[in-house]
Amino acid sequence: MKKIAMIAAVAALTTSTLASAESFQKAFDTARAQQGANGTFEWNGKKYNTLREEEVMAMKPANKANAEALIAAAEAKHKEAQEAGFAWRDTKKRIGEAQAALEAGKFQEAMDVAARAHYQARMGLVQRDYAEKHWIDAVPGK
Repeated sequence: MKKIAMIAAVAALTTSTLASAESFQKAFDTARAQQGANGTFEWNGKKYNTLREEEVMAMKPANKANAEALIAAAEAKHKEAQEAGFAWRDTKKRIGEAQAALEAGKFQEAMDVAARAHYQARMGLVQRDYAEKHWIDAVPGK
């Protein structure tokens, strides 16, 4: 009887954790759609901002080292998306634009464009994850 109760408790905790993760993403997406990048929202009693990971990366001081690091991160994420077969068409172009801005000494522009490239690569991986989870939906007559 104790074993069944333990299994039920673990299952409930796992379900609760997954539901919370989905709820956070839903709360973030809603707040982002309503407020844009500079908004805040509350979830489970805590305050969060609506900045995406890449926007935070691009907020570092605009200098050569930070621009190079962000471009390298975008290139690595793009390579990961390519290997997964989910690279977006314009990501490589954005990385080239970021490198050109870096070479021209336009560090903030380089960081902003590299952040966009990183976002595109990350979204390609999100698409891969979705496709892996929902592939059965594409099978006719299921």
